[in-house]
Amino acid sequence: MHIICVAKKLYDSGRYDIAAKSLSNDLDYDNYYYGMYELMENIFEYSDYKHFEHRNLELHVLSDPVIVDFYVMAGNYGKLNGFSDIENPYIKEAEAELGRRLNISHCMDWMLMCHTEPKRPYHSRIGLIISNDCGCTDFGVIAYKLIEIYEWFKRQCEELSAKLSTLKPSAGKPTSENLTFNERQEIAA
Repeated sequence: MHIICVAKKLYDSGRYDIAAKSLSNDLDYDNYYYGMYELMENIFEYSDYKHFEHRNLELHVLSDPVIVDFYVMAGNYGKLNGFSDIENPYIKEAEAELGRRLNISHCMDWMLMCHTEPKRPYHSRIGLIISNDCGCTDFGVIAYKLIEIYEWFKRQCEELSAKLSTLKPSAGKPTSENLTFNERQEIAA
């Protein structure tokens, strides 16, 4: 079952508390899917869910500070190197990475909303649109892929942070353009 792979992936990344909180000790069909739904909501700091009964569709909206920070830093990298958001190699790579991870079922589509200058918390986010018509979507696989996506964004934030520290225009006081969204929120508070 995918539940073991998901739990191991969370354990290896130091986030096993999410598995312990989301998954039941009883392994049966109903608990499995309920646990995977809950786990999908808990991988990222922000989640929203809507079910559209008339079309038998689900919409999952997911975001986290690592996603928001990634796009802020990618935008800063683009500004420092003369790339527009459309030409930015980091933004292009994020979209390609989501495609590699989420193009797994004809019953699911995804959307990525990225903002290099967010106006509110969780402004950059991932949307999953899942059709329940044929029942071929395995939420365990989706949860596993979402964990991989979270880890990818986290690694990219570390890489971009290191790269930006060498590219910053001034060694003195940081400007708002080269701070992450969370750093700007802390300064404003």
